Amino acid sequence: MSNAQKPSTISELLEFCNSKGLQLRKMRFFIGEDYPEPKAFGIYQAADGDFVVYKNKADGSRAVRYKGPDEAHAVGEIYNKIGEEIAKRKPPRRGNVPRQAGDQTMPVFSSQSHVSKTQAARKKKNNAFSLFLIFVMILAAAVIIIRNINDQNKPKRGYYKRNNSYYYYDSDDWYVYGTAWDLAESGELDFIDDAGDYYVSEYYDAGYDIGNFMYSDYYDGYYERSTDYDDDDDDDWDFDWDDWDDWDVGDTDWDTDW
Repeated sequence: MSNAQKPSTISELLEFCNSKGLQLRKMRFFIGEDYPEPKAFGIYQAADGDFVVYKNKADGSRAVRYKGPDEAHAVGEIYNKIGEEIAKRKPPRRGNVPRQAGDQTMPVFSSQSHVSKTQAARKKKNNAFSLFLIFVMILAAAVIIIRNINDQNKPKRGYYKRNNSYYYYDSDDWYVYGTAWDLAESGELDFIDDAGDYYVSEYYDAGYDIGNFMYSDYYDGYYERSTDYDDDDDDDWDFDWDDWDDWDVGDTDWDTDW
């Protein structure tokens, strides 16, 4: 497989990582392994044939990112996570150097009276600007608070279960499973104000004993988006530090689900 091609199988992912010289075990990525120890990301094929993408947290508990039959989707999840962890550890790009107080480009005044008048005018202008800036900050904070409240109230994409019935939410629409997936009627959604209490997972699990929403007619558009890889160029994967000892596992937040 060429470096420019995105991997879609576990073996292709291993080949891709090897081509980049990535030290996966030092990075705490276990490709093709059901690794049991804390602080690990991994992907493997389970005995039932499903592909499992997981994260073992610092306390040893496991969060399953994906479990299902779609190997390309599973590989895409772990592929993007590897790229994300590399990006965290790359040195920041150098920005513009701020002008120092001693630069000759800074104005110098010889008249003391002129300096005093200028300082007074500047102080008045700065005070007005400060008041305006405070107003803008208060307004921005209010917008953020309102947006966070709205985001918290809005359900997130995935599976929900209530009274032994399964629902799926995506793109402002609710679906319900009977003998197949179909759009839910408003009378079936009397729980949505407390939808968070019934959330199960973003990803399908065979244990649900229902049809996988991914294979319903309603899922086609999202499926194309969900299996797209990040648009970053492969060069972003080049981790060319001379000393791999600089890779700090502590830079990863091991307490989150992903």
